[in-house]
Amino acid sequence: MSGLSLAAVVATAVLTGATLLLLAAVTVEHARRGRRQARDAARRAELTPLVYAALDGDDEDAQAGLEHAPAVLDDLVLDLLPQLRGADRVALGGVLVRRGVVARAAADLSARAPWRRGRAAALLGNAADTAHTAALTALLTDRSAAVRCAAARALGKAGDPEAALPLLRALSRSRRVPAGVIGMALLDLGTPVLPALRAALAAPPSAAAQALAADLLGLHGDLEAAGPLLARAAGRVQPLTVRRSAVTALGRLGSPAATPVLATVLAEPGSPALRRAAAEALGRIGDDAALAVLATAFTDSSAGSSSGDAAVRADCADALAGAGEEGRELLAASAWSSGPLGEAARAALSNRARPREARARTAA
Repeated sequence: MSGLSLAAVVATAVLTGATLLLLAAVTVEHARRGRRQARDAARRAELTPLVYAALDGDDEDAQAGLEHAPAVLDDLVLDLLPQLRGADRVALGGVLVRRGVVARAAADLSARAPWRRGRAAALLGNAADTAHTAALTALLTDRSAAVRCAAARALGKAGDPEAALPLLRALSRSRRVPAGVIGMALLDLGTPVLPALRAALAAPPSAAAQALAADLLGLHGDLEAAGPLLARAAGRVQPLTVRRSAVTALGRLGSPAATPVLATVLAEPGSPALRRAAAEALGRIGDDAALAVLATAFTDSSAGSSSGDAAVRADCADALAGAGEEGRELLAASAWSSGPLGEAARAALSNRARPREARARTAA
């Protein structure tokens, strides 16, 4: 056998041996991980009844057992926390405080690695911890976008209404947080933030904050905000995004008092998007005056033929079709007309929009 052939045989043998060793190491690691997972699952099964017993608050043995339980308890509690509300969530959050989990997470809020800061923020939010609102608020300006989003979500889950204004301000900073993330955080905070949203509508940190505040006030159905929303919808000097959000919110409130303002907006020349929002809002309100406005706007022969006007007309038709039998009857009068008017009426009626819940048919 030549020297070259011998070297090839040796190299093959070494490679085969290394492969076998690697396969053996992988097999051992898999077995070790499987045993660890099985052990953790068994411990979780043992601890779960203890956790539920501790939630009752009367079982001192359960409380003591949680204090000295293995580390797997922390993961169990963190998995349960998002499913709980009220006193139960606070009670389990207290377990994490007593076990030092919250303190360690708070220390990690200033860690150098972004993933550690984000993980710590998420843990504090899940733990419903309101003692670190200021520290989480500071992370809204973090250099990492992921950390900023994690902090915003944590503020929403933690439940401190004082976080509402800092969250709104985060919409307009150079290191901003997306409006969708801020909106979900504010929704998580619930109705306690309504006063802050009304204040933002009156004296906003920014147009983006004002528009989001209007959207959320509409989603909450906050009738106390009707006056400021009417002012924002009617004010032609307001930013377009703010007016559109205010118009949509008024439709969600469903108050006939908004019909005159919405009728004026629908008749304005200019932004088709704003006019279409007004048409949808009038359809949501659905009182006799609102339906009359929609029918007039739909059949207005002076309306232009641009794509924007056509879209507004189609939205008026859809709003009538979705407002119940009265709206569909008004629309049916134009269904056999020729041209764009008849086409829009037939298209809206053929969609068979689901009638809205019956509303009071009273004038504003």
